Amino acid sequence: MVCAGGDVVSGCNGDSGGPLNCLGQDGRWYLQGVTSFVSSLVCNELKKPTVFTRTSAFTEWLSEVMLNS
Repeated sequence: MVCAGGDVVSGCNGDSGGPLNCLGQDGRWYLQGVTSFVSSLVCNELKKPTVFTRTSAFTEWLSEVMLNS
């Protein structure tokens, strides 16, 4: 898991499954996470970051599934 946001912006209900994209030093965007859950209070609640599933933890499995599909 990885947390992001919570300072000024964060996820909202219904954002589950959405991407956490980060700009790399090479200028390309990379998928770093998939939204797992958000605060159930309100959108953009201070100090309530969005929690993402870290995609790098599943790289091997994702590659295997894609090769066999």
